[in-house]
Amino acid sequence: MRSILLSLSVIGIIFLSCQKEISVDSGYNTNPPPAGGPAVFTMAGAPNSCTGAVISGYYATGTTLDSAAKVTISVNVTTAGSYTITTDTVNGYKFAASGTFTGTGTQTVVLKGSGTPQATGTDVFTPKIATSKCTFSITVAAPAPAAFTLAGSPGACASATVNGNYSLGTALTGANTVSLQVNVTTPGTYTISTNTVGGMTFSASGAFGSTGIQNVTLTGSGTPSVAGANVITPQVGTSTCTFTVNVMGPAVFTLAGAPGACTSPVINGTYTLGTALAAANTVTVSVNVTTTGSYSLATNTVGGMTFSKSGTFTTTGSQTVVLAGSGTPTTAGANVFTVGTNGCTFTVPVVGPAAFTYEGGSGACTGVVVNGTYTAGAALTSANNVVIKVNVTTVGAYTISTNASGGIQFSKSGVFTTTGIQNVTLNGTGTPNAPGTHTFTVGTNGCTFDVTVPLPTGTYSCKVDGVLVTFNDRARAQVMNDFFSPPVPYLYLDGYTGPPNGSTVPEFQIFIEKNDNSAVGTGTYNVDSYTLPTGGYRIEIDYTVVNPDLSVTIWNNSSSLFSQSPPFNIVITSRTATRITGTFSGTLKNTLQGGTLSKTITEGVFDLPIY
Repeated sequence: MRSILLSLSVIGIIFLSCQKEISVDSGYNTNPPPAGGPAVFTMAGAPNSCTGAVISGYYATGTTLDSAAKVTISVNVTTAGSYTITTDTVNGYKFAASGTFTGTGTQTVVLKGSGTPQATGTDVFTPKIATSKCTFSITVAAPAPAAFTLAGSPGACASATVNGNYSLGTALTGANTVSLQVNVTTPGTYTISTNTVGGMTFSASGAFGSTGIQNVTLTGSGTPSVAGANVITPQVGTSTCTFTVNVMGPAVFTLAGAPGACTSPVINGTYTLGTALAAANTVTVSVNVTTTGSYSLATNTVGGMTFSKSGTFTTTGSQTVVLAGSGTPTTAGANVFTVGTNGCTFTVPVVGPAAFTYEGGSGACTGVVVNGTYTAGAALTSANNVVIKVNVTTVGAYTISTNASGGIQFSKSGVFTTTGIQNVTLNGTGTPNAPGTHTFTVGTNGCTFDVTVPLPTGTYSCKVDGVLVTFNDRARAQVMNDFFSPPVPYLYLDGYTGPPNGSTVPEFQIFIEKNDNSAVGTGTYNVDSYTLPTGGYRIEIDYTVVNPDLSVTIWNNSSSLFSQSPPFNIVITSRTATRITGTFSGTLKNTLQGGTLSKTITEGVFDLPIY
């Protein structure tokens, strides 16, 4: 014998009947929570059998419980409030109820069953709350057939409702059902099936959990083969009844305008050579229906395209049919289609490839307009476009694209509907990855235009022997060393005191490279950490100076295995994907003069773009 303890929680809300019987399906409880707190109550009959427990429903192995499966128990309520009672699953099924006690005293609760019993025998359930508990038992039997008759037998099926559309040659779906009534005298399993009429059969299987008049829904299968009224007979033993399924035969109709041009056809969508038709490519034609029923309309295939539609006319008279296009246009110009056999005709114009030249020829594009802001590291948006001029000699479809340069390029596809000189807006895509001026060529041997990506601004300065020097010209940071393949992480800061002038310009460079080739992040870096067993790194600082005699001196400091380097500290305070900031200070030596000369670097700061 199986037994289980019933768990109790306090959630949900239900409605109370005037008889104080509460029946709740907790899975569909959509009422707001009660204003009060949890109820206080005990199980009637505790600690023995639940007092007056009433078992309802049909319990058999392999048969899913229906709405008739429920157990009514009594409780003694001392404090009104909300409650939830749910059993654990025993032998594949369980019971539950949720709601609110609005009064005190003895009340009944209806626990609804769910699940599918797995084995025969007696299952004992023990609902409890705190120290109060009682038990009830459910006996699961082997499946047994129900005893029932078809309501209306031997005449028309009582309250039969035929659902769905039935058309000649159209297979039935899940929407094709028939609801009818049965009179159950003994609960149990059932199978109901009809004879096959006009290619159709209806059937249903399940279990009845209670007696009396009940509804059963039969699901149809097959494909209607006989138009008109199909009388179908379900049978259970000697009990039979009948229902009628009306099947629509082929409609009778004419195409407006046949056998000539279709009357006022509506051509929808754009038709371009080589572009597959989509849902927007339709043609609307008019028909005059004299007999309702199913229909199938299709055109011949012209230029790689076909238009078709199937369905059912449910009313007579003048109406329209929307034919859906399919295929890919292969022939430019006027494509003439015929709907049905000896039907009406309509014309679909297909646009072929356009013929045009670029204003400016193979030189600079004439009248070009470059729109938008271009910043290294910032992806282009819809505002980044370039307007060029073309001279169209033949209307049609076009695709114009440029080469890619500096991580970006420009392109546009469309249809020219008129000839002559006109503008085309090329849309930019990509992310600029290299500052400077980039030249783009439109099409093959087309005209050219330039897009300038400004050098990101940065701050890079320090005091050299107490004198402020700025290295903001071309100041930048790099975080990947492309000397290696593949590149390895490092940090390189570089900047000049001014623009190129044909000779050497003073420059300040900082290098940091970790021994394990990992990324250089925030923190403090000095010259004494190269030999650390873990986390070691190397730094180098180079200050290139132009002397009065135009000779060049490099003042340097770097990590070394063999000698003591003077102090130098680099502090990285912030690093993002696009920018790095920090400070630096220390001493640099002129190693070419024996290291006897030095420069003191103080108040060094950097706030540089990464690219």
